Amino acid sequence: MTRSSALPSSRPRAGIGRFLPHWAPMLFIAAFLVVIGVNGTLIFFAQDTFSGLDTQSPYERGLDYNRTLAAEAAVAQLGWQTEAAIVGESDGTRSLEVRITDRDGRPLDGLKMVAYLVRPSNQGLDLTMEPRPLGDGRYGASFVLPAPGQWELRLVADRDDVAWQHSERLFVK
Repeated sequence: MTRSSALPSSRPRAGIGRFLPHWAPMLFIAAFLVVIGVNGTLIFFAQDTFSGLDTQSPYERGLDYNRTLAAEAAVAQLGWQTEAAIVGESDGTRSLEVRITDRDGRPLDGLKMVAYLVRPSNQGLDLTMEPRPLGDGRYGASFVLPAPGQWELRLVADRDDVAWQHSERLFVK
């Protein structure tokens, strides 16, 4: 009598043949191992390359928050208004142009002003300028911009006993 080929073999399979019925679970395990390996690599490089801090002594700066809020309220009572722009010139330099008026729209002259251009993404590109008075409440300064993009302009002005601050975001092409 001859054996039918339709019946399963009673001999155990040798080599790779015995793993073939289990290929689906092994495929899932391999995929998860790849995902775990990639995630571990990304976590390592994320923690190794960026400290997460771009501010010196962030805790102390956070404690000054209430003082900052009080100063901001005092500045708001002054009612000073600002128009600021960064204009490009033909030789690659840029000009900061600021106009400051009081609550009634009259120009404010005689201010001692300092302007800070702060790059939100990294501290190494920040600039500090002292705009010179141009008359009619206008102040200006020339500078070379290290990189185009998003900048925060912080203006600090003093006149007699009045200290004033202003901050705004500017996009420079």
